[in-house]
Amino acid sequence: MAATAESFASVALTDFHNHPGTVIDQSQQAPVVLTKNKRRYAAVVSIDYLERATAALEALHANRRVLTSETMTDDDAARLETSLPSEAELASGRYDWQDR
Repeated sequence: MAATAESFASVALTDFHNHPGTVIDQSQQAPVVLTKNKRRYAAVVSIDYLERATAALEALHANRRVLTSETMTDDDAARLETSLPSEAELASGRYDWQDR
């Protein structure tokens, strides 16, 4: 299960200003969320965490393709056409995009 910002330790921004070394040491184990007026404001992460997160985002982005009318092949057009709902599916109101 992936960690979320809510699952990380949080520290008030004032406490970070008063004890930055402690928070930075904490961030080597897991990201630390800084709060301002009890709202999430920023995060302190280790360089390892930042590098892994950046690599993951780059990998996700690298697998995306943007199709335009100029770059779309006949196979792309056929796949797109088969992914669209039929008239009956639209009329029934039961078309589920998650099934495609």
